[in-house]
Amino acid sequence: MLNDNYFRDIEWPQSPLKAENLDAEQLKQFLRIRSEYEKSAFVSSGHLEVRALNPKEFMEPIPPGESAVTAVAAHPSGHVYGGTSGKNAHLFFYNPAPDADACVDIGVILPEARTVALCVLPNGMLAGAVNPCEPNALGVLFSYKSCAYLLDEKDFTGLGVREIFDLPAEDQFFTSTIDPCHSAGKIEILTSPIPEKISDLQAALDGSCLYLLGAASGQIFRCNIDGSAVECLGRLDPNGIFSEKLFLDHVGNLYGAGLYGRIFRWSPENRILEALPCVAPSLKGRELYNKITAWTCSSDGSIVGGTVDGLLFRFLPDQNKVICLGKPTAETFVSGLAWSGGKLYGIFGGDNDCAHLGCWNPLTGELKDLGCPLARSERPWHGYRFSCMTTGINGTIFMGESDRISHLFMYFPAVE
Repeated sequence: MLNDNYFRDIEWPQSPLKAENLDAEQLKQFLRIRSEYEKSAFVSSGHLEVRALNPKEFMEPIPPGESAVTAVAAHPSGHVYGGTSGKNAHLFFYNPAPDADACVDIGVILPEARTVALCVLPNGMLAGAVNPCEPNALGVLFSYKSCAYLLDEKDFTGLGVREIFDLPAEDQFFTSTIDPCHSAGKIEILTSPIPEKISDLQAALDGSCLYLLGAASGQIFRCNIDGSAVECLGRLDPNGIFSEKLFLDHVGNLYGAGLYGRIFRWSPENRILEALPCVAPSLKGRELYNKITAWTCSSDGSIVGGTVDGLLFRFLPDQNKVICLGKPTAETFVSGLAWSGGKLYGIFGGDNDCAHLGCWNPLTGELKDLGCPLARSERPWHGYRFSCMTTGINGTIFMGESDRISHLFMYFPAVE
């Protein structure tokens, strides 16, 4: 037990500027240190911006407590779609067009719910999963048909010229017209396909089916796009110790992880859920708690994952091999991973951390802590908590902030 004089007897550090007889060079160095230190914690490589979830000049933003972005998906059209969590789970899109450059709220998916996954199907439709906050409620599938999708299905029989011209051709947001307006498609609630909440969702490469991960059982299910014809493919762990994320590679194989971060694979060809001799890396003594919290695949098929301890690893399925790449930041929990310009970027930090952006260069092997996200445009904003990440079609990285008041962060990597 500490005595009453413990803290009083400590010699606390003093400001070096209080030292006597400092010469000019020492003073200059102290001033430079102070100037560098005040900005050293923040991302300085590349450029960060944020977008509010609805431009306030046009319509009411998604309210605080409903704006935590917990799922994002990049669409081939260039749009980025996101799902939120809270009092109401919303679906929104970001329109990158020059006369837009804004996020637009499409509507409420479900009240008192969390959006856990979004994926884009080959036909352009979106599939997603939400979990109601009520403890005993079941996970719900939903679909979203964009304006472009609905236009392809439209029957023009009997429509007048004015009705035809008023039909939107895509999800968009106009600010260059006299009266700003926007167009969005249709959200459709489908079904609760499995008798539990949904941990993650992936779509087959050909769009023929969905893969679901049960949040309680760790069982992997397959179903039709509308949630029908549910089939159990197997479970990741008999005691329910598993990673909450699934991953689909560029040839259609599905991956998950069980106890210790052991990787499982389900192939559409052999239709067997097999445990591979591959385990995600972990810190010593924390093997029992190890989980894979993020996956991503580069354009050339390179698979990289991140763990609950903040470690990055490369997975070589053809060799049944896992290579630990290291830990670029002090923070735990890899919340999202995305490729851009041949480099891997990740957002690191759990709910109680201050998030850091990290980077891995596969050419040099360098791991780098890029710093804390701080944006100055379209408003000054510090990002503390994030849940998801994706890459847009032009290499911009989108990060979903998951706080009480949240934004869509955009990171433009430095050109080297």
